[in-house]
Order: sequence, then structure tokens, then C-alpha cells
Amino acid sequence: MGFQKNISIGLKLSLAGCLMTIAWTTSAESTSKLPTTEILGKEYYIYIVKKGESVYGIAKKNGWDLEELLRLNPEASGKIEKGERLYYPTGQVSVVTEMPEPVAIDYSSLEPIRHKVKKGETVYSISRQYNIPLDIIYKYNPEAKRGVKPGETIEMPQNGNAQYYYYTLKSGDSLSALAKAYNTSVEDILKDNAGLTANNLPTGETIRISINSNLGKIKTELVTEERVSQISDYKVEKNDTWENISEKTGVEVEVLKEANNETEKPKEHTIVTVPVIETVEVEQTVAFEEPEDMTVEDVQEIYDSIKGVTPDRSLIDGVKMALILDEPSSKKDVDFTRGLLIGISDFKNASYKIDLKVMDGRVSTGDLIEGLEDYEPNLIISTADRAFPLFLADYGNTNNVQIVNVFDLKNDLYEDNSSMVQLLPPSGYFNDRLSTKIYKDNRNRKLIAVGEEDENDGMSTELFKLFDNVDKISLEDFGALEPDVLEPILIYTYASKKEEVADFFKNVENLAENNQELDFRIIGRSSWIAMTDDFGDQFEEYSVYVPSRVWLEENSKAWENFNISYDEIFGGNPVRSIPNFAASGYDVAKYFIPLVAMNHGDFNHGLKNYAESSLQNEIDLSRVNNWGGFINNTSYLIKFRPGNQTEGIIVK
Repeated sequence: MGFQKNISIGLKLSLAGCLMTIAWTTSAESTSKLPTTEILGKEYYIYIVKKGESVYGIAKKNGWDLEELLRLNPEASGKIEKGERLYYPTGQVSVVTEMPEPVAIDYSSLEPIRHKVKKGETVYSISRQYNIPLDIIYKYNPEAKRGVKPGETIEMPQNGNAQYYYYTLKSGDSLSALAKAYNTSVEDILKDNAGLTANNLPTGETIRISINSNLGKIKTELVTEERVSQISDYKVEKNDTWENISEKTGVEVEVLKEANNETEKPKEHTIVTVPVIETVEVEQTVAFEEPEDMTVEDVQEIYDSIKGVTPDRSLIDGVKMALILDEPSSKKDVDFTRGLLIGISDFKNASYKIDLKVMDGRVSTGDLIEGLEDYEPNLIISTADRAFPLFLADYGNTNNVQIVNVFDLKNDLYEDNSSMVQLLPPSGYFNDRLSTKIYKDNRNRKLIAVGEEDENDGMSTELFKLFDNVDKISLEDFGALEPDVLEPILIYTYASKKEEVADFFKNVENLAENNQELDFRIIGRSSWIAMTDDFGDQFEEYSVYVPSRVWLEENSKAWENFNISYDEIFGGNPVRSIPNFAASGYDVAKYFIPLVAMNHGDFNHGLKNYAESSLQNEIDLSRVNNWGGFINNTSYLIKFRPGNQTEGIIVK
């Protein structure tokens, strides 16, 4: 590697004085010649009253606050005489708050990021995950140019310009120790890593840390403080000592000496200053610092506060769903809403309350956010199928509310936003899981890729990584193919348009007629699932396999019952679509309503599937990393069989 490994970090936290000043306005010209005295470390002017002066006039002449002047000199509230002494604070009273200096980090010396590749991840997604440019990843991992495989580890240097430092948890780590080491807080670490819990720090997991997030962070606390409540004069009598003056006035000897700049016996007939001291509770602003002796219970309290759950983790009052419709009058949104309502009706006997607020996603951002803030949902569902609204994801992240993205496949906000739930498996994860399943079932076959290569076809890319024996041929050559009949083959085609699919099956028919003993299987494109009306007969005849994110068994009893309910409530049948909009609404209600209720609004508390049944989405959520959102891990390999017998093989 081209950088250092296993280097311990020497962190130096020193405290520097940060001066915050409370100031009274004074007239420099009128006060510069006044004598002063110091009491409890604070300096006060001594003003000798002249004939005919009033307290108001003295305050105005010197630019002093009248209330403060009278507080310190309560006897002056009546008539004052020539020669009396008044006291007032000098120009400034300083309160010093010590603030930590930033932790100095040399990013070139930090341990590298070690990322263990998960199923479905690509070099590009890993690059986005850590904000590391692709060329840097390739520089330190040249083999990654050919792709990455689940389970392998790639290493990257830390990005000194990134917002976060990525740290690999080690045995014995604690959140409070990490917070202290990197000048951050337990609360910030938990907020930056939504997947962490109060007592779960898995060794080897990567978390992100906002170094120096405590800079400028302050807290206010009540402290006991002695202050001067008022100041008066005492005329020294014969044989007076500081001790008996202390007994007469109730003021400590040392305070009297300090106020009069004297250490020897006071002189007879002189005037001495007598400050009256009181103990008060005042608010003091200090630099934020994590407690040294933080317990698991303390961390749990912070965690619960962030997640908005009660300490006893009792069942929440109810599920408050906000359904944000992308196009409220569209067939998609109308049918999705109807399916959702049918799903909600299945919980009429639940022990918790269910509220639903339907909102128009076409209104202004401000109006939509205002509506959400007024309603305060604990679950938000969006039907946007493209350009998922970023502000909505930000709202969920800020308010710790999960946002279910039902239809948008191109959305990648789940990679870095802990509130996002991606219902349809993202392309990387989908292609990885399905290609692995296809390979395991067909590893003894020769793979033949037919047609004009499509660089955007991620499924073929993954298959080519797995199969050792691959032939790529044109559609014309495929039609004249004369394979070894003893060698079983797996046929994958790039055909995606209807006319291309029609031409492909003409060639398949010729191949089958000319090679009747040939053992072959066909893997179609995922888009073929929408072509069953056009090519259903061919799919069944050749037992075609089609990768799909959804599977709706139209001959099932569950679908039959759903259609009966749909007809009774709304009349007619649901719109035919893939995915089926009404079925999606029903599945979302059946999965997320009991989940939110049972996990107390905390998705880290459990992702158990409480749904008794689903129509087309068997949902299995997992978090993509400690700071990202959730994806659905379930996909299907749909096998068509003669006699309209379709089997949905679940792939996780």
C-alpha cells in the first residue's frame, strides 16, 4: 500500500482562554481620576459626593446604570450628603470561559478506511459512501477496476477534505471515550451513525465521526457564586481593629482588608469600605464537555432522546402516517391509496390507533413542510417515481421519521440518509443477488449472451463475472447456432424492446427445432415481466426465467380476496400494472403499520415482519451502513411453466 498502517494518533487537547465580557458604559473623562478599590477580585470606583449632587445626576454624569448604582449603595436612595462615598463597578467585569482547541489531525497518518464489500455494492457506490474519488480507490486497489465481490476488503486513505473521519470500531471502544478523543459528543456520534445503539458497538464495523464538532459548543449551568450586594462606609473608632470591625459589620476580616488596601491596624477617624457579601446561584456559560463517568444508562438516555422513544419503550400511542401523493389524480396514486386503505382496514381491531393524512405532493415545499410539522407523523410514504424530493428526505432525517420510497428506482438517498427506506431493491443489490442465484442454479452450463451488448445492463455484467465459459454472439449468429447437443447452455439476451423480443423468440424456435435434444434455459430481461400479455405463450413454452423486484400471484387466494374487498369498496378491479399499484399500497400498510407500532418508532429496535400476508412485496429490510437508510433485500426469479403455472422464487 502507499500509505501508513496501524499508526496510533497522538491527540492533544489544550484549553485556551476565551474572553466573554459584560460591560457597563462609562465616561472615561469623568471617571479616569476616581480612586478604586478591589473586592472579590473585581474593581470598583469610589465616588465622593459633592455639595448639591443627586444620585440621578451622578449616574448620568458618569454614564452609570442607576439601578446598579442604587443596588450597591442602598442608603443613597434617600438624601445624600456632601462627603459620602458611592461605589460602582469599573468599566468591565470579565467572565472567562475555557474553550477547547481543535484536535489537530494529520489525515495522511490516520489508519486507512477498510471496507468489507457487501452484496450489491459497486466501486461507484463505495466511492459515494466515503466521498473518496474513484481514481484514488483504483490507485490503492487496482484489481477493483474489474469490479468488487462480496466479502473482499478494499482499503482507501482518509479524505482530509471530507466532513467525517471514518473509524473502525475496536474491542473495548466506548462512545464516551471516542467522543473525548475526537472532541465530539456521544450525541453527535449517535446522530452521525443512526445504526448504532446505546450498548451495541460491533467490533470491525465502520462509523463516521465529526471531529471537533464540540468547537464553539457551550452549555449553561447553575453555579454558586459570592457577589457584592451593597457597599457602605464605617468610621473607625478608638481602639478599633479589623477583627472587631468584622464583628460589628459581619464582614470577614480578609474582605475588609482587601476592600481598603490595608493590612495594618485601621487608623482612628478614617473611613473604611464595608462590602456586604451574598451567596447567589447564577447561570454560567462554559465549554461543553462530556462527563468522565458516563454510564450505559446515560448513553441510553441520549439515544432515546434522539429517537424520540420513552425510556420504558412502551407501545407508542399510535401510527400517524402521512401519504404524500406525487400525482393525486393519476391511476398510480389513486390505486395505491385504495390498496393502502384496504390494508389499514385489516387493523380495525388493533390495540393502537391509526391515523392517515393524505397530502398533495405538488404544493410548494414550504406548504408541505408546514403541513408535516403540524401533523407530526411517525411514518411518511411517498409515491414519487422519479426525482425523489430531497427536502422530504431531509425532513425525515432531521425529525427521525422513516420515509418510505415506494416506486423511485433511481433514488440513491438511502446511501447517506438514515431516514430513507428503499422498497424496490436498488439495481446494484438486485443484479448482484439475482445473478448469484442464476449462477448457483446453472454453474454447469455454458453462458451465451445474445444480441447487441448493452453497457447499461447490470445483470449481464454480474453474470459475466461469475461464469467462466461465456460466448457473446449476435442475434443473426444465434439463429444459425449449432451447439454441441451434449453441452447444456444458458441463454441470456439483451433484447428489451417488443420487436427485439419477438425476433429473439423466432430464433429460439429455430434453435429448438434444429437441436431437439439441446438442453437450454433462457434468462430474460427484468423488463420482460411487463410483456406477459404479448409473450406469455413463449415464456411458458420455453420455461423462461425472468428476474423481478415484485411478484404477484394472480391465481392466489390472497389476491382473490383482495379483489373482492376492492370491488366492494371502490367498485371494479384494480388497475393492471407492474408493479401493481393497489397491491403495493396494501403491502406497505400491512408491513409498516405494525412495524412502527411494535418497534416504538425506533427501526433499530427491530425490523421483524409482522405482516401475516403480502401480495407482491415480501419485505426484508436491512441498513446499508451505520449512517445510511434501509433497502429491501427481497427479489424474485420468476419461472414460467406450461399451463399458466408461474412460480416466484424468492431471492434474498
